[in-house]
Amino acid sequence: MLSDLIFEIKGENNNKEISDFLNILDRIYKNKEPNIDGNTLKNLGIKKIENDVTIYGKNYPLFKMLHYFNEIPLFNSEKESIIFLKNNKLSPSKTYFELDISEKEILRELTLNYAENKVPEMYKPFVKNVIFGNTYYFSKYNMELKEYVSNLNAVYKLKEYDIVKNCILKKELPPKNIILKYKTDLSKTIDLFNKKLNNTEIRRFSIDFDGKNFDCQYIYLKQSLWDKLKGWFFGEINGIHYPALVNIAYNNPKIDYLKPFFILNDNEDEINVVARVPKLLYLKYGLTLNHIKLNGNHTYFGKWNSRNFKKILW
Repeated sequence: MLSDLIFEIKGENNNKEISDFLNILDRIYKNKEPNIDGNTLKNLGIKKIENDVTIYGKNYPLFKMLHYFNEIPLFNSEKESIIFLKNNKLSPSKTYFELDISEKEILRELTLNYAENKVPEMYKPFVKNVIFGNTYYFSKYNMELKEYVSNLNAVYKLKEYDIVKNCILKKELPPKNIILKYKTDLSKTIDLFNKKLNNTEIRRFSIDFDGKNFDCQYIYLKQSLWDKLKGWFFGEINGIHYPALVNIAYNNPKIDYLKPFFILNDNEDEINVVARVPKLLYLKYGLTLNHIKLNGNHTYFGKWNSRNFKKILW
């Protein structure tokens, strides 16, 4: 995991500036709020914006940014997103960064109102905290640190550890060709996963948390010999992308955006687990998955003993 490399770099460096930068990257990677003072951020060339739009994809066209926002599915298609923006006199092809101040305010209000009308009444008070929050930007690149960390993680998953380390130490962007290589493979994996999702039964189980019972959904990826043979010819789902897939899955209408979703696959006597808890559930109930032997925050990882969990999963 990227956090392991960050920890390794910390152990090799006594430089305070590098240490502060590593702390910020680690917190963002773990979906946690950085606890860094303003002067330190300024020295690192990082700008903090409070109550900012936190939707991922601000460097993509607006219609894509809104359509693929899946904490609260807003539109069923890119076409719907385009029509919505045009009807409200916003250019669908512009990125969020290209909007002027008044356009950003219009988009903020429209998105909040539209999202609140999409969720059940009990969740309406929490929608604002799903869409808005503190964001951090690399000033010289005009890039959100969340995206920067995502790119570092992409390079890490391709096992280019020295490149990741060099980028962090020099506060540089990862090479575009490596990011493109990762995104190309991710795109192929997403297509394969969506086909699998559409042709596979979504199974159910439930968990208890803080005196409440929560329905969950999961897909069990168990490869037969035939699946492996097909994989040789048509490609197979790359396991390094499971954390991305468990998030992307919420764009599929088969996945309920108000229920935790798990991707499970066999690993000898254990079950590899990647899971996600929707932010609305976290904000309303404080729901996490740490109590069922998973690590993380919003997105979770771990291994389950198949014997212990067989009663729940089958």
